[in-house]
Amino acid sequence: MQLSIQEILTQAGAFVLLVWILKKYAWKPLLALLDERRDKIRGELDSIDRAKKDVEALRLQYEASRTHIEEEAREKLQQAFEEGKRIARQIQEGARTDARAILEKAKEDIALEVVKAKITLRDEIADLTMTTAERLIGEKLDAKKDKALVLHFMEHWDELR
Repeated sequence: MQLSIQEILTQAGAFVLLVWILKKYAWKPLLALLDERRDKIRGELDSIDRAKKDVEALRLQYEASRTHIEEEAREKLQQAFEEGKRIARQIQEGARTDARAILEKAKEDIALEVVKAKITLRDEIADLTMTTAERLIGEKLDAKKDKALVLHFMEHWDELR
């Protein structure tokens, strides 16, 4: 293989001509395409960074909201617990009041029954006394007068003792 200077110069000239044509017509558009692609990639990376920052801000906002919601839930549970305790105290106080009222009513009923029993007992004692006196005397006495006499006697029984 023999190289001649004319071939080398022709090829070098063709190469220089090709480089000049490429520089004139293709190099700027290629560089513009590369710059445009670089700017597009840079813009996308910036967009991704903004999206990451937005996601982080949303995550922080979510965490704050979740914490706030949990605090509100705890407060509402505490309020419900306190309300339950208050209602339980009211029920207990109501039950105590009802029990006292029932006890007072029972005491009044017992006192009334005691008074009724005393009256009944007094009447029975008066009747029994009259019956005993009739048998002792052997004759029938005037019932109204005798009963009044016995009742008078019984009323003053404590004074006679």
